[in-house]
Amino acid sequence: MVGTKNNRRSQMTERLIQNSLIELLQNHPINEITVTAVCKLADINRGTFYAHYEDVKDCMHTMEQDATKELLAVINEHKDPNSLRAILTGIFEIVKRRHAVTSFILTTDQDFLMTFIAITKREILEDDRVKVANLKPREGQYMFEYYLNGIVGVVRYWLKSGLEESPEQLANFINDWWYRGKPFKELSNKSGNFSDN
Repeated sequence: MVGTKNNRRSQMTERLIQNSLIELLQNHPINEITVTAVCKLADINRGTFYAHYEDVKDCMHTMEQDATKELLAVINEHKDPNSLRAILTGIFEIVKRRHAVTSFILTTDQDFLMTFIAITKREILEDDRVKVANLKPREGQYMFEYYLNGIVGVVRYWLKSGLEESPEQLANFINDWWYRGKPFKELSNKSGNFSDN
């Protein structure tokens, strides 16, 4: 019982430290944030901080890893090849809930972002969970890269514009673009230069 109580207290302290770092990230780049600043905001002493993390970047790295585990859990939850909408909704819910961390990843930590994109691509494509039309494998890979990087751009814009749309709305937009190619059909109908045939 004592172990459970101590573990709960430890988790609460880690959450307090992480929330304080997230708050500081709203106005300062991570390289300017000190352990002292985090401790002051969290109202803890430096010894408590160092009992959990080596430094500020270690705390940030832990948050990134936690976010990655959550995101991959969403992907692994949906085995149906037609589950793109459900996968995206789950991912966007995590992005919204952890918006400070995901914003940091998308704008600052490019190495982590590239690693996460590679993991996501492998997880989805290996199990063939998203159908890529009737394309040859090589063309399908290009199309997937195009959409995956496009989704990253969409999330960046969503974060930048204040997360106005719900995760469900955003997932619906992308699901429609993926399966029906709405923007491209509308463009081809207006311009007269493209054919659906």
